[in-house]
Amino acid sequence: MPAQTSTKTIPDETSNTEPENDKRSDVGLHSTDEFKKEETGRMNPTSFTVAPTLNVGGKKYFKSLKPCGYCDIQECCFPSATFKTTGDAVYRIQHGCCCLPCCFGFSAYDSKDKIGSYALGGCFDAPCCGSLVVDGKFIDAKGEAKFFLKHESVCCDGVKICCASFCHLFGCLTCYKYYCSPEQYREYRQPIYRTLETSAPVAYFKYVDRIRGPCSSDERLSMSIEPADELSDDDFQLLAFYLILTSGYADFELGMNFSYLARNSVTPYGVEGIDELVGIHKRSLTEKDAVHQGLVNMY
Repeated sequence: MPAQTSTKTIPDETSNTEPENDKRSDVGLHSTDEFKKEETGRMNPTSFTVAPTLNVGGKKYFKSLKPCGYCDIQECCFPSATFKTTGDAVYRIQHGCCCLPCCFGFSAYDSKDKIGSYALGGCFDAPCCGSLVVDGKFIDAKGEAKFFLKHESVCCDGVKICCASFCHLFGCLTCYKYYCSPEQYREYRQPIYRTLETSAPVAYFKYVDRIRGPCSSDERLSMSIEPADELSDDDFQLLAFYLILTSGYADFELGMNFSYLARNSVTPYGVEGIDELVGIHKRSLTEKDAVHQGLVNMY
């Protein structure tokens, strides 16, 4: 009888302890997962983005480091700046000749083919005796002009520019904007035309600037392309590298070729009298309005 009793109690104890152990182990796993979720929710990552990115058609590109050897003659004669993404896509800007920056323009390439080129307006792009001034032109891979930057010149433009530059350089205008105006942000829109004959722009280069301080130039926050008509993906790729050229982000790679382009390209000067002469329209905003309208990128 005692032996039979012992044999009956052993399986009973075993059967009772197994569910309890399973139950305890399940509770332990659930509590660990919940703890991890709570810790993950409390630990928000922090970052501070300094280097800008190029966004073309939903793809974000970063400027790639391009080490040059001492015998890289091609890079010395034809300087370039390369932008890469997470895949195999490449967006590259190259100048035609380092020794003659005034005679050659810039060209853009993807990983396979040439996208197009940009060149400053020349003497033969518009009639010599007319009021039309061609500031720049975008040429596709076939050599055909696709877009133009232009404006109409009027009498005494040079006098107006000299007077406005004098007031700007001596800090009169910047001091007024900094101390007396609540509108700290500026939005500039530069029209892009399909042909020289049309008056309606097909798109705009949009610049967002912010006042930096008295007696100093404004700082640029962002640059983008705002379409006013239907544009294809190839059109956006052709216009995109103008944002890089005028931003100054690739001036080290392009050298004096960028300096020549920056001095002769038409971009917002920061003085309303000068910007209006070249067809660039300005809109002033307060900090609250700029954030509400999405002009301040917070990502």
